[in-house]
Amino acid sequence: MKNRDLPSLLKSGRVIVAPGAYDAFSARLIARSGFPAVYLTGYGATASLLARPDIGFITLNDMCGVVRNICQVIDVPLIADAESGFGNAVNLVRTVREYEQAGASAIHLEDKIVPKKNADSRWPQVVPSEEHASRIRLAVKSRRSSGFLIIGRTDCIQGLGLDEAIRRGNAYRRAGADIIFIHGISSRKELREVGRAVRGPKLVNYSALSLSDDPSPPSAAELHSLGYSIVIFAIEPLFAAVKGLMSMVESLTERGKAEKIRACMAAKDRVEDVLGVSSYKALEAAYLPPLEKPQ
Repeated sequence: MKNRDLPSLLKSGRVIVAPGAYDAFSARLIARSGFPAVYLTGYGATASLLARPDIGFITLNDMCGVVRNICQVIDVPLIADAESGFGNAVNLVRTVREYEQAGASAIHLEDKIVPKKNADSRWPQVVPSEEHASRIRLAVKSRRSSGFLIIGRTDCIQGLGLDEAIRRGNAYRRAGADIIFIHGISSRKELREVGRAVRGPKLVNYSALSLSDDPSPPSAAELHSLGYSIVIFAIEPLFAAVKGLMSMVESLTERGKAEKIRACMAAKDRVEDVLGVSSYKALEAAYLPPLEKPQ
């Protein structure tokens, strides 16, 4: 039985660790490994689906297709990246409803301008906080179930600083966001300040910490003690998969190095276990006539 009740998980008082999936296979592998939730990264979905950078190429239909595929094969909540809503306020209504219908348990909406402009990070590439607060109010109003959670995300920390990020986080919470996500936190000082000053449940992206200069980033348990309810690992699974694939491709170029090729591979039975091959074989045995032996 599927249990995608994210509000109940939040109320449990336990930290929710959600590794980042980029397709249905990676999501199923994460869920089967015992994690209480899965995170769908827009960065990873764009890379996997389009082999392009995360600068606005992926569409609402693309993302909802990935959401739909993932939710057919996992039994835990899916927290999904919904960009800035894929357009203006009118588009946002459709975005909320499409993600909810596709099976997501929560989406985060960022306050970046549309279309994205990532080339010059010296300047804030975000809309006014009042505009994004209004969009969050509309998102909350547009959902069909209160169990479908809206996460208010701000990307202003690099351009406008921590104080403005905290102010925006609280503004988005007042606008009705169920969870607050301040993107780009990369130090313990920022973690403590946000944990103390931002009201309501909070989500933190561990990727910014793992890519920082901190030699020993805090554990998920420590992050929970600082006030964070959800810890996502947005890009780590994708980057690990890319590293493995690169190693495999390099091994394939070395003719006669079968042992190196095998060292890069998961065992076939483990892959087929994730794919559920045995369950389909059981269905075939129960409902399809046996194959006749060739004469």
